Amino acid sequence: MLCGMKIRIAWAILGISAGIMAGSVFAARYHNWSTTAMAFFSSVCATYLTYLHFAYHRGWASNWMPSKFRAIVVINTTLCILAFCGMVACLIIAGVRHQTITAEGLQGENLWMTAVWCWMTFKWTMMSAVYARKYASNTIREEYDTTQYA
Repeated sequence: MLCGMKIRIAWAILGISAGIMAGSVFAARYHNWSTTAMAFFSSVCATYLTYLHFAYHRGWASNWMPSKFRAIVVINTTLCILAFCGMVACLIIAGVRHQTITAEGLQGENLWMTAVWCWMTFKWTMMSAVYARKYASNTIREEYDTTQYA
């Protein structure tokens, strides 16, 4: 396995564990349900990115139709835009409500923390869309190269 692919997979696995740990802490300690939901959803998005990397590395993606890659790009781009809009909305609402980031201010709903996990979701979905596009291009190019000389 190439070093770059190892780093991509390790980075995504770190995202999975960070989302699970943050979601657990914000549920148990702070009772911040919107942050909990976004942290767990971010973990799901990082899990999908990990699967995408493995599918490409193991050669499973070479059997995928171009329409599957297009669907992955469209779905992840849509989720990326929604996560970014959610982050902006959380930042605006948290500012208007004068929410704080102190230990006391984190109890209950705190949209500053939700904005952080919206950003993390934005990051994982954007990376999934970018890598799906890249892997689709590489897969099509590899297929063309092998059929050209056959």
